[in-house]
Amino acid sequence: MTTALYLLALLALAIYSYSQIDLNLTLLQHPAFINFQNVMIQLGYFNRPSSTLIYLIIIFLLFVFYIRILAKAGRDHLSSRQLALPILGVVILGLISYPAFSHDFFNYLFDIRILTHYNLNPYQFRPLDFPADPWLRFMHWVHRPYPYGPFWLVLTFLPSVFGFGKFVLTLLNFKILFLTFYLGSIFLIKKILTRISPQKIALGVVFFALNPLVIVEAVVSPHLDIVMAFFLLLSTYLLLSTKRVLAILSLVLSAGVKFLTIVLLPVYFFRLPYDRTIKILVVLLLLSLVPVIYQREFYPWYFLPIFSLLALLAPQGKLLILSLSASAGLLLSYAPYLYVGSYPPEVQQAKLIVTFLPLALGLTIYGRKIFLQN
Repeated sequence: MTTALYLLALLALAIYSYSQIDLNLTLLQHPAFINFQNVMIQLGYFNRPSSTLIYLIIIFLLFVFYIRILAKAGRDHLSSRQLALPILGVVILGLISYPAFSHDFFNYLFDIRILTHYNLNPYQFRPLDFPADPWLRFMHWVHRPYPYGPFWLVLTFLPSVFGFGKFVLTLLNFKILFLTFYLGSIFLIKKILTRISPQKIALGVVFFALNPLVIVEAVVSPHLDIVMAFFLLLSTYLLLSTKRVLAILSLVLSAGVKFLTIVLLPVYFFRLPYDRTIKILVVLLLLSLVPVIYQREFYPWYFLPIFSLLALLAPQGKLLILSLSASAGLLLSYAPYLYVGSYPPEVQQAKLIVTFLPLALGLTIYGRKIFLQN
């Protein structure tokens, strides 16, 4: 029953995602879809209080059912079929949903389009340099050249080529690409836990695969941080298999997607217990995010690699409480924008407040448990 309700909440999220479709974009010309799109645009752009409330209800329900499934996994009451069904639901969700909270997603499509369609270097040209391109109608961040690692260009080359210049087909190809890395990350988490903690496989897999934060940022509105997380997980698996050179190579590929994970490289030259290595990697990633957030902004998808590593620890108790609190806060950060529709200073402040309130609550619960125990 819990799984069925979780799947219904996923379906609601997929439908809701179209409330954020760009006003300059029509995905399909079928009259039924156009009517659906118009209804959703009316909700998302012109009835913002109701839209925000619906978003909050969907996120709340996802967390309720996610926690219930986590509890079953913690008691080892989940079969392989019970694990596979909701993950399959997430994959279907990924294919049918609109990238509602990710302007970056469309930049990924256009960045590689500069190479595959215009035969030019994305590091030297910006989307703004192609004013006649019809895709520019629904683009954001058109003023910057390509900001990511070269390996991401390699990975996106074929999805762009086999999009044949068609926007919807290219979008679908990119969705499939991201879903491949989402499933690959789950596979690696399972493989690693099979080696280090087989009794916690279900808990670790559920913790990552069904986390509402992961679903929104890696599946619904996918960011390349899930790709970075995959190669980071692969490097830790290779490290566990004592294939240190290959582990370092995989870490370099992760940094070749997005440069952040290169800060972890020194850890790979020390021979430490595996669980201690994972904890050090988590701490280093958190610390490396501080200057990034200070220079730019607090974005939820930055934390995908951290949550992928936390899954290897199969969090329970205090770590699980803090992880759930952080996940909830990061997803709540979208609510002020959904309500207002822009990012004036007061919305930025509200975003910080709603992000950190759940974390403060989690710390309070954790502190109360320690107090009661003493």
